[in-house]
Amino acid sequence: MKVYAYNLKPLSGFRNPPRSSTLWGHLAWAIRELEGEGSLLEWIEEHRSALAENSPPPVRLSSAFPQDTLPRPLLPPVGVEETTLRKHMKAIRWLPLGAFKRVLAGGEEALKELVASGELEKMAGAMKDPVKFSRTRVAISRDTGAAAAGLLFEESLSWFAGTLTIYAQTAGSMSPERLQKLLGYVGITGYGGGSSVGNGHFELVGEPREVDLPEASNGNYHLLLGPGLLPREPKGWWRTETYWGRLGNVYAAAETPFKRPYFRIVEGSVLRNPRPALIDLTPAGAPEDNVKVWENLDPLTLPVEVTRG
Repeated sequence: MKVYAYNLKPLSGFRNPPRSSTLWGHLAWAIRELEGEGSLLEWIEEHRSALAENSPPPVRLSSAFPQDTLPRPLLPPVGVEETTLRKHMKAIRWLPLGAFKRVLAGGEEALKELVASGELEKMAGAMKDPVKFSRTRVAISRDTGAAAAGLLFEESLSWFAGTLTIYAQTAGSMSPERLQKLLGYVGITGYGGGSSVGNGHFELVGEPREVDLPEASNGNYHLLLGPGLLPREPKGWWRTETYWGRLGNVYAAAETPFKRPYFRIVEGSVLRNPRPALIDLTPAGAPEDNVKVWENLDPLTLPVEVTRG
């Protein structure tokens, strides 16, 4: 499947790794600040119309993955008797593209063989999981805007060595070049929590590249490359999470600064019929009159063929 790849070089730690739904929200703020409120409203309406007509939206994004990897597919499990091998397999989060192709073709049995033979370790090379660290911060008083005496807390961060990649399909008003400009702005202003104190900053490396991601020509399922919404009658294999997030940009200081929580599925989930959606998470006390808070759960997906289950 042809997509555009955008390489990011992290310049600081991330409170949470870059994920497609939050990246989409950052793009929305970037459009508003660089192109104006009118452009943002048109862009959101493009997405809503695309969902209603089952046509390509302006952009479908993946979450950010270590370069030349994709998330491990959640596929029908196989029995693994040996404890060390079972634990090793359980810990795998991303797969190099070569291993990913083989797992798509052979399922968890192929992954078991790759791990047991040591071949996966060779294919992964120098790829490393993010380093976890924490730092002590001083809480800010909402009454004064200054440091609150005696209120310290630990902030946990992830540091990614090397390069991260975001994959994207674009259509309509969103050209690959426009997306590159907007992502560059997100990198400057910062992604996610704590961007105002130095978290979540990155720079783009090179130009967007057109690449072919592995897919099944006769795919009967879809593998999600970003968070999605569970269908009403789901068929497949998935992992869930409860998500609640803070409003972005100037709305982070609103009277009610948190989105409404919701239930979603994570990257790597494999579904027969995904449920793309743009959902309204506006809190009970909207940050401004006539403002809607949207969450995009229409991530990039890959067709895959599952012959068991």
